[in-house]
Amino acid sequence: MLPLVSLVKYVSFRTMNKSSPWVSANKIEECLGIDRKTLFTYRDNGMLKLGPHYAAFPETRSRNGYRWNVKAIEKHLEKQKKLSVVS
Repeated sequence: MLPLVSLVKYVSFRTMNKSSPWVSANKIEECLGIDRKTLFTYRDNGMLKLGPHYAAFPETRSRNGYRWNVKAIEKHLEKQKKLSVVS
């Protein structure tokens, strides 16, 4: 297992990739319909985990600096029945 610092560097490198699944909270709201308050409630209560669901970077000074993994969050919330899939 990578130390947290290495994990943060790895995630930070991956966010530079245009096809990266890591997006801002605003984009999560746009993609999944989850408002910022709910998203951060899920983070704060432990439903979403650092690493698979969100990443914080050394320069993160506020909630605006977090990046979120759309696909991982969508899959996790569907499994938890907190998000319904619309076909």
